[in-house]
Amino acid sequence: MKVRIQDVGPCRKELQVEVPRETVGEEYNRVLGMYRKGVSVPGFRKGKAPEYVVKKRFSREIDQAVQDELIPSGYREAIEQESLDVVSILDVRNVVYSPSDPLTFSVTLDVPPQFKLPKYEGMKLKRQEVTVGEEEVEDALRSLRDRQASYEDVTDRAVKAGDMVQVDFEGTCDGQPIEEIDPAARGLGSAVDFWVLTDENTFLPGFGPGLIGASAGESKDIAVTFPADFTVAAIAGKDAHYKVMVKAVQEKRLPEITEDFLKPFEVDSEQALRAKIREDLLKMGEERENQRLKNEIVKQLLSDTKIDVPESLVQQETKDIVYDIVRENTSRGITREQIEESRDQIFDTATKGATERIKVRYILHKIAEEKDITVADQELSDHVARMAQEYGMTADAFRQQLERRNVLDNIREQMKSSKTLDFVLEQAKIKG
Repeated sequence: MKVRIQDVGPCRKELQVEVPRETVGEEYNRVLGMYRKGVSVPGFRKGKAPEYVVKKRFSREIDQAVQDELIPSGYREAIEQESLDVVSILDVRNVVYSPSDPLTFSVTLDVPPQFKLPKYEGMKLKRQEVTVGEEEVEDALRSLRDRQASYEDVTDRAVKAGDMVQVDFEGTCDGQPIEEIDPAARGLGSAVDFWVLTDENTFLPGFGPGLIGASAGESKDIAVTFPADFTVAAIAGKDAHYKVMVKAVQEKRLPEITEDFLKPFEVDSEQALRAKIREDLLKMGEERENQRLKNEIVKQLLSDTKIDVPESLVQQETKDIVYDIVRENTSRGITREQIEESRDQIFDTATKGATERIKVRYILHKIAEEKDITVADQELSDHVARMAQEYGMTADAFRQQLERRNVLDNIREQMKSSKTLDFVLEQAKIKG
């Protein structure tokens, strides 16, 4: 088979392929024989029509069948013959076919980049000191107590910040009941015996803090301004007025640090719990610092490596990123119209991110090859088992699911990239 290769862009090649006349003739005769045996022609018994009649009557179908077989097999053979590593087949063009001549066509394909790795061992990095102050320990301890907090009725004072308050409310916007403006706003328009926490993170901006100072049995007017990106587009950016009846007030009670409280943490004193919290916070801080250093490594690798990447991979990765951005924005209540207005910015951001991701993948893959960094089957199995546990599934069931989705190789590659980054970090010259 004759093959001519031409570079037509970064990581892109065009192959001019010529399938020999003998191969074309053999395939034509094979297809013709199948048609003679399998088709029915008026005036002849099935399989008994003369060859010239079948050729004439089914010439278009026979020619197409021959090409459908020879073109894919032809470019596969050409790729193997030229020992090409192919990322994706893009298109087939310039097909010239005749049953009695060689078949010629061009196929465009993307291939992995050829590039030189920069010096990646002994990178100079600066580690930031990780410290944990008493305030951080105190905040973490308060958070642990908050998880087990209870609320008790209070009747001798007005609402304070942090209280839980039972209310009835009705809201209007532009003089119209909110629940009539849009079906999606129905739960925001009115409620009876509704419990709300008097902090900034309430279901409506300013509603919780607006209750502070009121007492059970009192009514209060609360003004609310919905954010411009509010989930219900019909009231986004608008002012609303709520008439609220305060019915009950409960005060948060934090649990005492008793033996029962300490038991789940496997410590026997508040001092030991604080020490454990500090240790955990330090560990988390070290993990964050290691991740920051890895991010610095990635930046240096990208900066120091001259590499082009296959455009077909960038396009697919860009689509995936755009899909994630649109899904996230939609879940936050951003309208399709607002998303469309930012379309160019979204695609620019996604394309840049996709290009960098793919570059990093190729760079880390090449380092892994150079240093013989691999992921053993047992390592993959252990990782999948941990993932299964997070999803509340058995390891076997979860692995079968991954196999059906054909993503195990992707997971192995991600693990290998992670191990490679760990290796580069271990080899770095770190000051700090």
